Amino acid sequence: MVKELWKLSAFDINKKYKNKETSPVEVTKAIVDRMNQVNDKINAYVYFDIKEIMKSANKATERWYKKENLSSLDGVPISIKDLILVKGMPTLRGSNSTNAKDISLIDAPVVDSLRRAGAIILGKTSTPEFGHKGTTQSLRNGITFNPWDLSVNSGGSSGGSAAAVASGMGPVSIGTDGGGSVRIPASFSGLFALKPTFGRIPAFPISPFGTIANIGPISRTVKDAAMLMNVISKPNIKDWYSIPSNCSDYLENLSSENKNLRIAYSDDWGMSNYLGYNEVDKDVIKTVEKTVKDLIDKGFEVEKININWPNDPAKMFKIMWLSGAANLFRKLSIEQKKSLDPIFNKFSEEGHNFSIFDLMSVEENRAENSFYFSDSILKNFSCVIGPTMPTQAFQADKNTPNGWPEDDLFSWTPFTFPFNLTKHPAASVNCGFSSSGLPVGMQIVAPLYKDEICLEVSDIIERNVDLLDKWPKKI
Repeated sequence: MVKELWKLSAFDINKKYKNKETSPVEVTKAIVDRMNQVNDKINAYVYFDIKEIMKSANKATERWYKKENLSSLDGVPISIKDLILVKGMPTLRGSNSTNAKDISLIDAPVVDSLRRAGAIILGKTSTPEFGHKGTTQSLRNGITFNPWDLSVNSGGSSGGSAAAVASGMGPVSIGTDGGGSVRIPASFSGLFALKPTFGRIPAFPISPFGTIANIGPISRTVKDAAMLMNVISKPNIKDWYSIPSNCSDYLENLSSENKNLRIAYSDDWGMSNYLGYNEVDKDVIKTVEKTVKDLIDKGFEVEKININWPNDPAKMFKIMWLSGAANLFRKLSIEQKKSLDPIFNKFSEEGHNFSIFDLMSVEENRAENSFYFSDSILKNFSCVIGPTMPTQAFQADKNTPNGWPEDDLFSWTPFTFPFNLTKHPAASVNCGFSSSGLPVGMQIVAPLYKDEICLEVSDIIERNVDLLDKWPKKI
């Protein structure tokens, strides 16, 4: 019997299934026990059904016993952010405007792919209302706390997914990312997350925030995310934006350490002119630059660069995000509108001030930014690395860190949303810990359609810092 089965990665779970060292029932029961033990402290799950979970685990165990397993993810427990449809479960979206009795009749494409692969769907994880901000608090579900320190937040808007994985309540999760929403919580929670090239993972229904929104994996290890990408990065006719996979096997691609990579380093992602408020946290920069030095010492070519965006990413992102909030708001009933978070109401009010011509201008300008980043920056490099966030995780009930403007919820996330605009694949990987013991993330941005480079470089960093055996000790 393997001890602490809930600590196993998806990769190791599959390996132990193959070697008959454990079974889906045993692994899933250990994770369910862990959920019962710590979820009340962290508030990561907003819905799960133990009877249904174990029913899926029994079926997976039977398949492995008969040697009829469906994929490497067969019998692997996976959680789903509560913005994504899961058949038989409610989609609460962190909002009092939704009805818990409205059970989904269909799976979103990503969930359908996971089911066909035999994955065990654990349940739904918390989100702020409609995923509208970078922290995970909602009037409906309360605060989701960070497993590394229960006094600070887990990031957002996929904070429930990150908190679940970081605390051992499932090895992997599926989140969404409209402005950093898988990368922010991964950075705050010591995890890996990937926002793929836009369209790589099909979405249905389309996000109210349009073509800046993506679906992506959150995991403890890069290998686990690669396993997920092999299953979920396939086009689906329900998503007319979806594109074919560009890699035959994301996991196999991690097998070699490519010293021919040319890596650029940016300490501010060209956003210092748009911050106007605070410098990047000194602990964050110190941790990131130590990793940069370690890469150089290992023989990798790393060059510091400056990024000069042709158009202001912050202005463009606000127009798109707030317009999306306004579009969502207008579809709600009068009673539903009365139940909304005041911050979301404010977003929608501001969004109504933009015209269709504002949005069309943004589309032109974001395309110009995307070409600039591809042609002027990535033309000479395999990828660009830098801090995922300018700050560490902060007080659990706050929307912005101390010293940052409370009325500007985008001010403290300037390093992630530029790449939702440009559609480039972007990942966050844990690169160390601050002096206070909180995780620090490094962002990796690769050329369009080269998602495998994000995984490859993240895997190199992950092996370099050797943090996979570190777990939160306060839960």
